[in-house]
Amino acid sequence: MLFLAGACAGPPSTDNASTAYDPGPDIERFLDTADPAEETRILTRLKESRVSHDSIKAYLRESAKGSHGLSGLFLGVPVKHMGKELTYSLYVPDSAQKGKPLPLIVILHGMGGRGDMTLQRWRKRLNDEFIILCPSYPIGAWWTLSAEELVLQLIRETKMRIAVDPNRIFLAGLSNGALGAYMIGTFYPDYFAGVIPIAGAISEPHYLHFLINLTNTPVYSIQGQYDPIFPIQFSHRINKILNDMKYSLTYREHTEKGAAHGGHFLPESEVPPLLEWLQEQQREPYSTLIRMIREGNHLDRIQWARVTRGLNMAALQIPGPLPESMNIKDGKAATLIAVHKEANLFEVVGKNLLELELYLDADRVDFDQPVMVTFQEMKELEGKIITSQKLVKHHGKVIRDTALLLREFKLRRDPEQLYDAKITVILEEGSQFAMKP
Repeated sequence: MLFLAGACAGPPSTDNASTAYDPGPDIERFLDTADPAEETRILTRLKESRVSHDSIKAYLRESAKGSHGLSGLFLGVPVKHMGKELTYSLYVPDSAQKGKPLPLIVILHGMGGRGDMTLQRWRKRLNDEFIILCPSYPIGAWWTLSAEELVLQLIRETKMRIAVDPNRIFLAGLSNGALGAYMIGTFYPDYFAGVIPIAGAISEPHYLHFLINLTNTPVYSIQGQYDPIFPIQFSHRINKILNDMKYSLTYREHTEKGAAHGGHFLPESEVPPLLEWLQEQQREPYSTLIRMIREGNHLDRIQWARVTRGLNMAALQIPGPLPESMNIKDGKAATLIAVHKEANLFEVVGKNLLELELYLDADRVDFDQPVMVTFQEMKELEGKIITSQKLVKHHGKVIRDTALLLREFKLRRDPEQLYDAKITVILEEGSQFAMKP
């Protein structure tokens, strides 16, 4: 990890702690280590030194600002991943040295492409207004878990080194990269201010269900009417789903034909309106309404809600060119709809759920008062969605958890999503509908 010296004006304040103890190095070591025992030792020192939870939170916000000293074009940078040496390319405009965080756009190439080729094209298009990150992956197999992990790893490492605006990170892709943008965007929607699939779409019907996860993430889709690689009906199908759910979608369909691949490309005439859209977008880091559908390979939280266990949950995975552990299982998807109704009231509706977690932020929840969580099971009956009786699944005070705060920050390096505590809700195995008298 590159934890930047001088990122904070000074060490965080302590409550009745000796001035000889500087918690900064310990926080840095915690964020850098993969050893649970080392984490425990550091947490013990922070507690014994009575370093306040709020001061650690402030330190994390400050450390997430990144460095302002790096700029330039970096092509074919090696990165170790899954035992293989892959590469990525990065462009950081000179304006990054002026102290203002810049937006980041991650662009995924298609089959036969490379990150360096992709970066050179997009550098001219984006007018030095964006940090551009273009990873390379064999045959553009961005649908794999390995490729997904590479993208998330590079986003995290880029935020550690460069001043990135956490609310203006975008994911784009062409052809196979468009498929990857949809897949990664739907499984990790709260990472991004927008998803931009170009000349590509989801073709496997069972992956269309996960579009519901884009509740709070806008989509800008560009598709050629005469695209022979990803036929236009695939994009039409996605657009209908997103429009029916009243999600934020900008759809651009062009009629141009290229010499090599018909309509399977990005016309330069589409770049100015896309750039205008990019300049307008801002991620909403905390939404009061979250909808999600989850399967066994993707159980990460979306903002402040997470499915941790489901009833007979499926595991979906499409193999790719690199060896990776396979976790494939038939079964069901778990559905969760969560509403932060009032300051200390959360209402959850779900299907095929056995356990869930809600993450609490002291800026939005009063930790001096009890927190209530209600749950209703839902099912489909004769084409209609009905819900069971509303049950109180948690009602009580919640204690702040420094270990959670540090571990969640380590995973994402996101200063806009710092969570002070969590509530675990365990549900009865079996249907509430069946338990009604």
